[in-house]
Amino acid sequence: MRGYLFTDRDRERLRAWLESGVEDDGTRMLFVSVRRNLNRITGDVGLLVAVARRLQREGRWMGRARLPRDLARAVRRLEEGVRLRGRSR
Repeated sequence: MRGYLFTDRDRERLRAWLESGVEDDGTRMLFVSVRRNLNRITGDVGLLVAVARRLQREGRWMGRARLPRDLARAVRRLEEGVRLRGRSR
């Protein structure tokens, strides 16, 4: 999964076009991409929203609980000790 649809430059171009009608070849290429991909992206956004809603309903939106920092350090030290002992054999 990607975290964005448009690059920063794409966003600048599209906002400029929406605000003032300014367009260039890059903007027109974005129009082509929007037309070609809109149905698939719309479907993906619908799926994304459905997953987010279910995670919220199930109380899983904030992610799982993390180990306290000190306990996590202790676990890492134990894991490192196990790895070191395994190598020396």
